[in-house]
Amino acid sequence: MAALAIQLERQPMDHDTRGHDLIEALKLAPTIYPIVFAAVAGRFYKTLALWSVTRSRGVSVGALEQMLGSQSFAGSLFRLFSVRSHVGVGLIIILTWALSPLGGQSSSRLLFKTVEISDSEVIAYYSSTDSLSSMNSASGDQVTSTGANSLFTSSLMAGEEQRRSMADLWGRPRIPRLQDPSTDNWQTVHQADMTEADYASLIGIKVLGLPNLNSTTSYSLAAEASYNDLDCNFVIRTLPSNKTPAYIPENRWTIPSLYRDIVNGTNKTQIWLPGSGSPGSFFLISDFLAPERQAGGHLHLLFGSHEGEHNYTLYNCTVRNVPLELDIACSSPFGCGVQRYRRSKAPQWNEGDVHSPFTLAIPVIANVLRHFPTATGVLESGSPRYQTTIDNYLRGVTQFPFKVHYLSPWPTNITDEAFSRRLTLLFNTYYYASLDPFTATDSSYAKYPGEDDDIRSQPVYPDSSNGHFGGLTMVMVADAKEITRRELYGLNRHWVAILLLCTTVLETLALVGLFLRLTTPAPDIFDYGASLTRENPFVPVPNGGSAIGGAERARMLRKMRVKMADVKPDEQVGYVALVGTTGELDQGVKAHGEVIPTRALSRWRRYW
Repeated sequence: MAALAIQLERQPMDHDTRGHDLIEALKLAPTIYPIVFAAVAGRFYKTLALWSVTRSRGVSVGALEQMLGSQSFAGSLFRLFSVRSHVGVGLIIILTWALSPLGGQSSSRLLFKTVEISDSEVIAYYSSTDSLSSMNSASGDQVTSTGANSLFTSSLMAGEEQRRSMADLWGRPRIPRLQDPSTDNWQTVHQADMTEADYASLIGIKVLGLPNLNSTTSYSLAAEASYNDLDCNFVIRTLPSNKTPAYIPENRWTIPSLYRDIVNGTNKTQIWLPGSGSPGSFFLISDFLAPERQAGGHLHLLFGSHEGEHNYTLYNCTVRNVPLELDIACSSPFGCGVQRYRRSKAPQWNEGDVHSPFTLAIPVIANVLRHFPTATGVLESGSPRYQTTIDNYLRGVTQFPFKVHYLSPWPTNITDEAFSRRLTLLFNTYYYASLDPFTATDSSYAKYPGEDDDIRSQPVYPDSSNGHFGGLTMVMVADAKEITRRELYGLNRHWVAILLLCTTVLETLALVGLFLRLTTPAPDIFDYGASLTRENPFVPVPNGGSAIGGAERARMLRKMRVKMADVKPDEQVGYVALVGTTGELDQGVKAHGEVIPTRALSRWRRYW
């Protein structure tokens, strides 16, 4: 076993079946080894005692008793204290017996599991959030909205636990929302503490080029991404629609345009969603063409929620681009997830947070804002009576947002921060869905970018030329790490040395004992009760047989009955002897068949 263990040192545990068989065998060693040791050592000391008495000089009775009593560790210890002679011999014997448990325990500790971790640089890819939205053109808008709506709805319908996880429904790592914008330090993602509002989007970025991802191989890569942070401020609650022009001037909020109709027979105005042909429970429009925006200011979005009775609650949201550096780790079976992140320090982001891929192209802004309010479907035509799923979520119904709710006044307990986080999450989810509405569900890590994808060697500052219709902008990471974790057999050399020592002693005892037994002419008379009949005048056995061993004598006399008794019962001082018996009380049989009186032994009688 020690030799096999030495051969297995640093061998992979999953490639060598010998190792598994050896480990199973080693589990039995602590039980089997002491049994074998006891059989060999006990026989050796008995043979040694027999050999010792055949020497011409003989052996002392004390040493003989010590050897004959050393059939076990307990027997050796007992003889050492009871005989109280030849202490040195006794200690050597006890030390030998102490090797028995050591050998058994060392054999079970030969091998252990060790882990070897190695890494190498590989090429991986991730989808850039600077990809051009598929809603950048009229043709793209027509075929993209269905796919984007499906991805958005699926993400929102996922269970609460999944919405809190580090990867989306298709295993793509989600981008965390920057928790502390005032610092450039790395911020760690703690999965147990994350909520869905801690992410910038429910849809993540695609990671490709990881062909060996399995239980022993993982990957890590650095990536860059950006998201639209919506900083919203409450404007007004329960605003009648006929007073909305004062808050929604048509010369500012133009992308996309709202339509207002006078409700028949009233002085109220009905607001129609852009391009939908019907009013909705909320709208979202931008000031892209406003003078301050054209002069380089931030893009603003105006959110309006229908409260019923043609009243609205308004929020004014400033759109800021937040660029991030991400450390992504991928392992099986958990997939990929962002481990830590910080605001990007790349020089291409030095121009500030005004521009993002979303804010640069009018078609993208117009089409995304036009389709976003109806992304989860339109419940009815004509005047709305129900809140949409998105409206429910923004109002705080985050657990079951698809449950039907009638239009109602805007809750008064919603803070600007809470509303901003929810709208940021949903808006980026829909926007990211528009980046890859056609192949998002095909996100196998082992695959590589397709022919339609635009592969870049590094992230670039967003501009209107990033990507092209039908494909993604994929960023190639040349220094991604492939980390291989191998479980190897480790060898405990100290226990191997102990096992070899114990086994060497055991084998020595076995070989020496065998040699002594083969070269000893004396019969084995020790430890046999039948040996007490040798030359015994009180036992009816024939003369001779001095060379007969104890085992052979026991077989020959197996039917003879003997007892220990007082063979001089009539004298004042008795005499103890092993005597043959006729089966009658107080009778014994001597060597020549003579029946003699006997008496049972008593503690209160004196004996020679």
